[in-house]
Amino acid sequence: MRGVMVDAARVPEDIAYYRRVIDFCSDWELNTLQFRLTDDQGSALRFSSVPHLIEHRHAFMPDQLHKLVEYGTARGVDLLPEVEAFGHTGYITRSPVYAHLLDRDPQGSAEFTGIIPVHPESPELFERLFREIATIFPSKYLHGGCDEVNWGGSALSRQALQTQSRADI
Repeated sequence: MRGVMVDAARVPEDIAYYRRVIDFCSDWELNTLQFRLTDDQGSALRFSSVPHLIEHRHAFMPDQLHKLVEYGTARGVDLLPEVEAFGHTGYITRSPVYAHLLDRDPQGSAEFTGIIPVHPESPELFERLFREIATIFPSKYLHGGCDEVNWGGSALSRQALQTQSRADI
């Protein structure tokens, strides 16, 4: 696997730009384009399975990205989707609908926070996101993020940490 990454979650571009990147990859015999779709700044995809996420103003519809994936496949470039999970989840927790999933001490800083991993909604939410991604991107890989996960500040997480280690959780 040889490739590059585009950060559509932080710096969204139009489809024509990503087609040019795919052409570049193909010309240079790079067979993978890691496509970061979500980050604290927002989502570059309008998820139909999870409404009310923080999206970029020009976020893509699923069919637009599916066509881009087909374009890449025709040129020998696998688009590997990246969806941030547990850390860099501002695209989820900045939404009023999902704000209760923000894992932080109410008196603490909100920088580098994550989603509450032990909240019953969290695994179900990520399952919906990942399943939808799998219908758009046929890659055998999916990058689940998980860097800079700062959790343990919420009452629910602190309670879980009384009986389980971070690694077990």
